[in-house]
Amino acid sequence: MSASPFHGRPFVFRVNDNGGGPHLLLQVCVERGWREYNSEAGGAAPRDTWNLWWRTSGFPLSHYKQLKAWQFTNHIPKGSMICRKDNLARYLRCMRKVYGPIYDFSPLGYNLPLEYTKLVAECTRQRRNRESSVWICKPVSQSQGRGIFLFRKVSELTYDSNAVVQQYIENPLLIGGYKFDLRLYVCIPSYHPLTVYLYREGLARFGTDKFSLSDLDNPFRHLTNSSLNKLGRGYTQKKDRVGAGCKWSLRQLRHYLHQAGHSDWLLWQKVTALVVLTVLSHSPSVPTTANCFEFYGFDVLVDSSLRPWLLEVNLSPALGNDCDVDAAVKKPMLHDMFDLLGLPVCNTGLSLFAVFSVAPVEVEAAPPAGEGVIGRRRRPAGAQEERGGVAVPRRTLDAPARRPREPPPATRCSSAAPTAPQSSDPEARPPTTPGHAAATPREVRDVVAAVTRYVKAARDIYRRSPQLSDADYSAAMRDALAISAEVWVPPC
Repeated sequence: MSASPFHGRPFVFRVNDNGGGPHLLLQVCVERGWREYNSEAGGAAPRDTWNLWWRTSGFPLSHYKQLKAWQFTNHIPKGSMICRKDNLARYLRCMRKVYGPIYDFSPLGYNLPLEYTKLVAECTRQRRNRESSVWICKPVSQSQGRGIFLFRKVSELTYDSNAVVQQYIENPLLIGGYKFDLRLYVCIPSYHPLTVYLYREGLARFGTDKFSLSDLDNPFRHLTNSSLNKLGRGYTQKKDRVGAGCKWSLRQLRHYLHQAGHSDWLLWQKVTALVVLTVLSHSPSVPTTANCFEFYGFDVLVDSSLRPWLLEVNLSPALGNDCDVDAAVKKPMLHDMFDLLGLPVCNTGLSLFAVFSVAPVEVEAAPPAGEGVIGRRRRPAGAQEERGGVAVPRRTLDAPARRPREPPPATRCSSAAPTAPQSSDPEARPPTTPGHAAATPREVRDVVAAVTRYVKAARDIYRRSPQLSDADYSAAMRDALAISAEVWVPPC
């Protein structure tokens, strides 16, 4: 039997600074045969004897300059910019001014305190026209529903830190009278060229009290954050249509929508466009890097007309295991994401040893089963050799390798130049700022134009034939756009 390409040295993973992290993440890493990093190991072992460092928060910029060629992190420099609510609102507003209604998927909003007078002027205009809106105030740096409240009058608004005030979506799609939103999982292995992987499964997260605009003070009616709703008295109750708990998988959601007579294929194509356009909005500010990826959680609300609205983008979305749905969605998602990135499965009998090449060949990237992709990237391939007790790249393969299962081809959404190949020196660090090759205005314009064509084709096909199957819709899209790529839609 051939020797392991790691020469007996396992792939080493590190979680946060203290080794503590989500149980599902740790479980997946162990299942893949990886060894956990021991920061307290004695002797002369160097501190950089790890292959993957996963942190819930971001890394300082200096960290990326110290990365070795065999080390990988779950954050990209400046990749967290769209995860601050004020930054996201500013980016999307700028893109809407330049590119028009294709970016009209975020509620009207104002950054406070800077735009307080604009908010007052809008409220005054609505009162003069006898209009009445509900507004929602969100602290920019808080998460899990903390500090969020609803109001109707500016006189009811109070805040003690930077906040975003948005027009509240008053007509959400309800199931059994309960509001819900979508949690979608997105992986970005590269911003230059822009490559977006949208996982096929996800979560529908419900409020645990029935939705009502007559009671704005009850967060369980209006907020869908799982960390909040699992504390509500309705969490364990059997709720009409929803059942106990506060989560469904997207498969469950689609099953319900079809039973209720909703044709939802066009909704998912709009969601696809929403995700790509949101990531694109800040891509010019992100430097070119290697050995990094970003993992986002997109929160999307669906209104009663099946129109998607972007609520926020989360950095390092929660990987907790509160219920069976969490494990069923998140665990396969983590395995598929690590497969996608080329991270190995070792010592498990699966023999997945095709990992990082020092001289990669450009290929059309494609997702493992369960994911859809928009973009193009270099797919790494190669084997590993021993260095300092961890796995590092080498040019030749010294053990039999088996490629992952064949996925469908990718869809290009960017005309950006390919990423520069890595140096053959295994000690060389990835290229970072300054002087990064940011996306040019023309490249951004090309992507927006491609997404616009995609959405228009989807609308035209749906308008002509509103009752086709997913497979027929996908075939019609491929014919209309002359592409061979898979069309993203959740399982049903």
